[in-house]
Amino acid sequence: MNSITDFFEKYHLDSFDEALKLRGNDKITFFNDLISLLSSVCRIFDKLTTVFSLRGGQVLMSLAKLQDYEDIISKTDIMNCLNINRREKLIHAFDVLLEQNYIKIKKKTSKFHMVKLNEQDNPDFTLFREIVQRFWTSPQEEKDKAKSWSEIE
Repeated sequence: MNSITDFFEKYHLDSFDEALKLRGNDKITFFNDLISLLSSVCRIFDKLTTVFSLRGGQVLMSLAKLQDYEDIISKTDIMNCLNINRREKLIHAFDVLLEQNYIKIKKKTSKFHMVKLNEQDNPDFTLFREIVQRFWTSPQEEKDKAKSWSEIE
């Protein structure tokens, strides 16, 4: 599936004359096409994060990914998710995201901060988070996958 338009045309989603009836193989094909489309969206997110100023997009992606299985997320967790070895590479990104009201930071100690996506003020982040959690592979996951494959040999 190359585009949303192709997807809509293939399944007649933009037509009110036909009801969407999927059974058996058609239903499997529909879900595979939908997953392919959402994976493409996630690859676009990934490309945009490299353009976004000073890793801000990467921080948003890792926050969205980590919220799936972590109740408390620290700046170190994000650094680890992005496979970045120095915290100073992310300091400006956190400042910009906080200033733009994309994230919330709760200070616990002077060195530990709990970080969260600000979905309350940015409702679109809910969909963003769901897509990223399901389809984005973080740099750390890529590294772990490559390491496990190298150990198989």
